[in-house]
Amino acid sequence: MASSPRTIQSRLTHLVKHWPVDNVRPASVSVQSYLKFALGEKPEVDPKAPKTDAPPPRQPVVSESSASALQALLENRFVTRYPMGKNIRFPASDPDHYDNVVREFEEAPNRDWVGRIRKRLGGLFRLS
Repeated sequence: MASSPRTIQSRLTHLVKHWPVDNVRPASVSVQSYLKFALGEKPEVDPKAPKTDAPPPRQPVVSESSASALQALLENRFVTRYPMGKNIRFPASDPDHYDNVVREFEEAPNRDWVGRIRKRLGGLFRLS
């Protein structure tokens, strides 16, 4: 059953509004910018990027199945359908590993240059 382009467009608009922002990924390659471009909005241009004579990118076509997959990811449907075991989420060798990864992704974009140097040196000289 194919949806009308208007229905897909409204679904994409909903996805753009509710998709979480990834602070680590540049805005030019984020899911939001791709979906906005698919909706016909102009893509975000990085002022630092070098100017090229390349032709403008073609507007992507988002299919019904792609919109459904993005909606499923947004609603976390796969977490309940395919639950992870505790030994995967909290490995015996380092139970806090994934919590540390998430914390690092949250802290990294806001870290100043002193914090980056401190973090790098801390990684070089670990105390057992």
